[in-house]
Amino acid sequence: MKRICKSKSAGKHGFTLLEMVLVIAIMMMMSFYLYSTFKVVNYSHLKVTVVNDMHDYASLTLKAIENHLCNATEITVGSDITVDDMHNEYVLINSSNALPGFTQYHTGSGKAKWGLSLKFTTDVASKTVTVVLEMTDNAYPSSGVAYTDTTVIYLAAAKPENIATITGASSIGFSTDPVT
Repeated sequence: MKRICKSKSAGKHGFTLLEMVLVIAIMMMMSFYLYSTFKVVNYSHLKVTVVNDMHDYASLTLKAIENHLCNATEITVGSDITVDDMHNEYVLINSSNALPGFTQYHTGSGKAKWGLSLKFTTDVASKTVTVVLEMTDNAYPSSGVAYTDTTVIYLAAAKPENIATITGASSIGFSTDPVT
C-alpha cells in the first residue's frame, strides 16, 4: 500500500474571518449608496407626479370654466364662478363643483392637497376674459404658489357693452341668455 502525505496548505479551503468581515463591510457601504440613490430617484419621481397631477387638475378646471363662458352673452361682477368659501379646494360654477366626481388628494390632516384661487380680468375691446388659476400646496403652505395656469376665453356671443370691466376679481358672473 502506498502512503500519501498531505501538506498542511493543501487541505485548507474557505475564507478567513478577516476576509468575510471585509466583504460584509464593502457590501454594507454599497447598499447604503444604492439605497440613497433609489431614495433620491423615488422622491424626484414623486415631485414630478404631483406637478403633473396639478397640471391635469388645473387644465380640467379651466376647461370647465371655458365651456361655461364661451357662450356667455353677458359678463358681470358676481359669484357664478368662484372658489368654495370653506376650504378653497374646488371651483364652483353656478354653486356646483366644476369637476363633479373628480376629487383631489388629501393631506394627513384631512385638508385637500391643493388650495385654489382664481383671478378674472376682462378686456372689453377684444371681448375676452383671462382666467388665472393658482394652486398652493396645503402640505407645505409656506412654499407659496406651487402652480399657475392661465386661459384666455373669447366671448363670441357677447356685445362689448354687456362685458363689465373686471380686474383681478376672485369671482365672476355670467349669463348665457340670448341677446335681444
